[in-house]
Amino acid sequence: MHTGRPSRSVTNPRAAAAAATTFGRLYAVRGDYQRPDTTKTLRQGLAEYYQVNPGLSDPGSMGDDFSAHYFRCHDTTHVIFGTHTGPLDEGVNDLFTMFGVDVSYVGYVKGFFRTSPAQAITKEYGALPTATIAGSIAGTLRLLPRIWRTCRTMRHKWPWAPPSDVLDRPIIELREEYGIEVWRPEVVLGLRRDR
Repeated sequence: MHTGRPSRSVTNPRAAAAAATTFGRLYAVRGDYQRPDTTKTLRQGLAEYYQVNPGLSDPGSMGDDFSAHYFRCHDTTHVIFGTHTGPLDEGVNDLFTMFGVDVSYVGYVKGFFRTSPAQAITKEYGALPTATIAGSIAGTLRLLPRIWRTCRTMRHKWPWAPPSDVLDRPIIELREEYGIEVWRPEVVLGLRRDR
């Protein structure tokens, strides 16, 4: 008897492959800087971050000083907290920044909208499929208590604009000094097994 619902045993191999590819792009570890035990310096981690995220604007090539400073600080938080630029990780990184960095929430958000790339970035995220955006928001909200607890156990808040001498220190050392715990959001949510 046909119930009008598709059979669970019937799958579309192309759709399954596309979903796996999208899933892999959204959640894959993209660089060594994301590993809790990385021995790279913060400077090397930032270089790798730009290398594995080629679509990002390099702050060094931005036309205005405010945008360059803002994104240099923001990108440093991605490296120190071990997050990448997929929608879930961006949301998680924003919460880490709001709770674990010495920048005010208002300053962080207003600062973003004052940057020259803000409109293009907002448009790019707005073009993502609704399910991706909704899933990322839901996942980020589910992780909010854990992020808050993680940031409460930090020894010190990470500086929004770290001094230049910090760039040549190993990331693992800085994470230890500040009490920064690195974990994969998609693993905590059960979306992927740790590798």
